[in-house]
Amino acid sequence: MNSYSLSAKKEIARPSFSTDCCKRAFLSALVHTGGSIVISRGEMKLVLPALSRELKNKTNELCLELFDGVAVSFDGAETVISGNGLSEALFALGIFVRNGQGERVVNRGISAFIVRSDCCAVNYIRGAFLGAGSVSLNTGYHLEFAVTSEEFAESLLALLTRFDIPAKITVRKDKFVVYIKESEGVSDCLALMGASEAVLELNSKLVLRQLSRETNRRTNCEIANISKTVNAAVRQCEDIRLIGKKAGLDSLPDKLLVVAKARLDNPDDSFSALAAKTGLSKSTLKNRLNKIEEIARELSDKEKENN
Repeated sequence: MNSYSLSAKKEIARPSFSTDCCKRAFLSALVHTGGSIVISRGEMKLVLPALSRELKNKTNELCLELFDGVAVSFDGAETVISGNGLSEALFALGIFVRNGQGERVVNRGISAFIVRSDCCAVNYIRGAFLGAGSVSLNTGYHLEFAVTSEEFAESLLALLTRFDIPAKITVRKDKFVVYIKESEGVSDCLALMGASEAVLELNSKLVLRQLSRETNRRTNCEIANISKTVNAAVRQCEDIRLIGKKAGLDSLPDKLLVVAKARLDNPDDSFSALAAKTGLSKSTLKNRLNKIEEIARELSDKEKENN
């Protein structure tokens, strides 16, 4: 995982919770996106793999605050939640539900009661990002949640849409990926989750990229203008030389002769520079160069007719 994503996750895991329902929403999302239920020798355990130290401590703290009869232990990188109260806790988190026959089943989506209020919905999104999310600014702007259930992905998409965050779903190998590509959407999602420092870094990169694009655009325009100027000057010199060869420059009226000699003497000058040197306005200079071009074209056409 890239350093930007790691720092954003650290920031998102930092805030405290104002109500128990927000704690449940956060923990529910964390369990739903990263947890697995293991039953061995008749004992049920909930295993959360590879949590950061801060998140392990927060999980332990929330479980002890919210539920009776559960114990949290750590087995290497894994966080293991067990105890007689685990089943009841999973019902309270909306992980377990009853089907039409009253049987206990795993809920593949997001239980409505868990995200009823906006504050709980925000904490659910925070937990889902910590459990299955990542964000990258390397080759563009990309924030995603990679989950295993299509139903859960659709529920999470609806939750993000609730806060006007433009997300889409794609399938990548065995994962359903809810993703955000636009810089504004990524910024809004990070801000919603409380990652203000990550938002500042994103906006700084956005400004730098916009400045870079603007600089490149201006450079390209300048190059195009220089190329246009050079091509025009080359064409004008060719016209003047053709007149000199076919009819002699002295055949030109005095006003045109002055312009013709000035262009031959200053082949690299821009249109503005040539106007300044001849003391003519740009419109007058343009008209006289156009007239020289017309005379050269007539001489060239006449030669073709004679041949």
